[in-house]
Formats: sequence, C-alpha cells, structure tokens
Amino acid sequence: MTVKLKLYLGRKILDSLKKKATITAVDLKPFFEISGGKQTKDIQMCISLTKLENYFGDWGTQFGLIKVGVEELKYSNEDIKQNPLQLLYESYVYANKLAASDSSITERARLEFAKLESGSPEDIKHWKTYINYTISELKFMYSRLGVQFDEYNYESMYNAKHISDVLTKLEKMKILKSTPDGKQVAKVRDRDITVVKSDGTTLYLTRDIAAAIDRFRKYQFDKMYYVVENGQNDHFNALKGILHQMDIPWADRIKHIKFGRIHGMSTRKGKVVFLNDILDETRDLMVKRQLASPTTKVPISSTDTSDILGISCVIINDLKQRRQKDYNFSWDRALQVQGDSGIKLQYTHCRLYNLEKNSGAVAATSCIPDLLPENVVTDLVKELGRFHDIIYQAEEQLEACILVTYLFHLCNHINKALKTLKVKNQEPELASQRLLLFNTSRSILNEGMIILGLKPLNEM
Repeated sequence: MTVKLKLYLGRKILDSLKKKATITAVDLKPFFEISGGKQTKDIQMCISLTKLENYFGDWGTQFGLIKVGVEELKYSNEDIKQNPLQLLYESYVYANKLAASDSSITERARLEFAKLESGSPEDIKHWKTYINYTISELKFMYSRLGVQFDEYNYESMYNAKHISDVLTKLEKMKILKSTPDGKQVAKVRDRDITVVKSDGTTLYLTRDIAAAIDRFRKYQFDKMYYVVENGQNDHFNALKGILHQMDIPWADRIKHIKFGRIHGMSTRKGKVVFLNDILDETRDLMVKRQLASPTTKVPISSTDTSDILGISCVIINDLKQRRQKDYNFSWDRALQVQGDSGIKLQYTHCRLYNLEKNSGAVAATSCIPDLLPENVVTDLVKELGRFHDIIYQAEEQLEACILVTYLFHLCNHINKALKTLKVKNQEPELASQRLLLFNTSRSILNEGMIILGLKPLNEM
C-alpha cells in the first residue's frame, strides 16, 4: 500500500491548491517600506481547480482474483465485514501467489470477471458488497486526514455495456485491428496496445478512454490532471495516443502528474500495513513524546492533538521530497523533533500563538518602520513577501516541496527574530509593533500549512 499513500498525498496537494491561497496588498503593505520593496497594485494569488475527483479502480481482472482468493481462504461475508481492507488485500495477494504456479487460478479469475462484465446478478451483489466496504473504510481515512473530494467516480461506470459507443467509433475509424488470438489492438508509437481482450472483456485503458470522453462532456475542462505514479507513464501515453487517433481536439489537455514510490513503508515492527495503521502508530508515538515532554500544554486524555501531529509528520515527510523521486521511508526522519519536519511547522505556529496570548501587548494596526530597524526584521519581511511567488511556483510546477521548503525557511527566520525581538514587558508602542510583525508571520505560516493540508495547532 506504499503507492496508495503516495497517491493520496499527490491528490492532497492538488486538493490544497484548489483552495484559495491569498495575500492581499493589505497583508504586507505595512512592511514594504521596511524591506525596501515596492508595493504592487494587487498582491494576490488565487489557485482554483474546478473539480477534484477520486476515481476508484473497482473493476477488472483483479476483482476476479479477489473472489478466487476469498474462496480459497474460505472467508465468510461476516469475516470480511469485520476487517474488509485487510482480508480483501490478503485474498488478492494469496490468489496472485497461487496464480504464479498454477495457470488455472488466472483462468478462474478471468472467468469471474467475465461474469461481472456480463452482469451476473449474484456476482454483482458480491462485488458491490466488497466495494461498499472498501469505500466506507477509505472515506473514514480521508475524513481523518481532512481530505475532501468533489466527486467519487468508479471504473465500473465504464464497463462493457456502457462503452459500446467508444468501441464502435474505434472500429469505424479503423483504429482497432484484430490479432490471431482474438484481441482488439490499437497501434500507438509502433506498439500494439490491447484495447479489448480475446474473451471480449475490456481493459483499464478501454475504460479510461470512455471516462476521459465522459469527463470532457461533463466539465469542458481546460486541463485534466491524472495524479498517478511513475509506472503508469506508458498507459497515459497510450491513452493520449488513441484519443489523438480518434481526432479528439482536447487530447493534449490531459496531463499525467507523476510521483515516485515510497519504499520501506511499514510499522516499526516491520509489518507491511495500510495508511491508517501508519497514522495510528505515529499518533501513539506522539502521545508518548507528549507525555515525556515537560513543555506539553494540552491534556493527553484526548489524542486529537497527537493525531494531528502524527499526520503532520507523515504529510510533510512526503511532500518535502521532489514529486517524482523514489525514497526510503524512515521513522526517525519522519518524527524528528529537531530539523525540518511537520513538528517544526506546528511548533513554530504554537510559539507565535502563545506569544500573543501571553505577551500582554496588543498588535498595532499600522507599521512604524523606525521602531523596527533590526536586520532580522528586514530579513523576515523579505521572506514574508516571497509567499505569493512561492505559491505560484508550486502551482506552476505542481511541486509541493517548493512550498514546504519555503515554510521551513520562514520558520528559521521567525525563530531567529523571536530570539532578538522581545515583546513581553517592553514599552507598549514597541511591543505592539513587534507583535504586528509576528502576527503577520503567523498568518502566512498558517495559510501555507493549510494549503499543504495540515491543521495548524495553537498548543501542543
């Protein structure tokens, strides 16, 4: 399930970019004179994606393998209901293991999927049960992570009965050719790409052609991003190639957003697990650290704060990497207190919140540059002024790490300023000016964290 984690995080940055990330001229106007910069007419950056769709791969021969695995392991419906994702996953792995040495297992799986494609009522009933269990579990995980999709769509929406028009068009345009073994193939870059199998069942590619056409009909999109791992590059080249041959005018609007794999993603005991298990373990480790820390400010009777800290660690550990880079997961790096991590962002945000809470000062509404002559102020303001450019770069390159790296640098500037610029027990006008600077810093940090999908904490 390592790819599933990366897939989720890939979707998450797009979901984050869907939200408006805005700095208006009002936010930074008081500080332009300090930094030596010139105020632009409107410092505002808005990023908006029309729709974020979670497309479930709920159709194909793999469901035949799951059915065979369930039968071979003799799992009952009640067994699966109690632990759906784990048991269905085990069934799939077991069936694949059997198929490696027994070709009859693969044939059984093909026959099971053929029954699904033909609309067998009993098989459709089992399939729907498995799918509903899976979707329920995934939605629970998404809600825990604060992820919201605009739509949930399914590969099964484009089964054989629903894509006959697409196949007819491919045949009429002479894109499909028959092979001696009965397959229907299309030529893409001098390669024969299977579109319909010899038993008449469809493939993921066939359904993706129908899905792309359906999405354009519904949304008339300017761009359609597929957030899928690097290994699917050939698939999307084939998809675009066939759409071009069909004279689809918007074929070039499709873009494959690739991402690398996370290797070694397991619990600390070495067991390969699902994302929820990883999040549970990070939460439990955060609870232990909070109990051991003399500076913990929240009651540990509730694990909500620990869960947020754990999720922050997992997300930031991933998003600080280059999107297409494969890397090895390390618990020590993900959960480090020192250095660049999700804890660093949360800690800095909490520190700024508590500064205002405990300082006894009231933030000024306008800046008096003469009261803020320190070099650390100039450095911090310049860093704040880069935020809208950073958001633009992250969106333009679809690289979350650009924003993550910026927030780490911002935290360094904030913490350096906090060491130099005291607020509590200072002359009121000076204290209010410094608090204005730190409140603005907290606002920018907060916005950046939210864009990345984090829930900024005030106390930890």
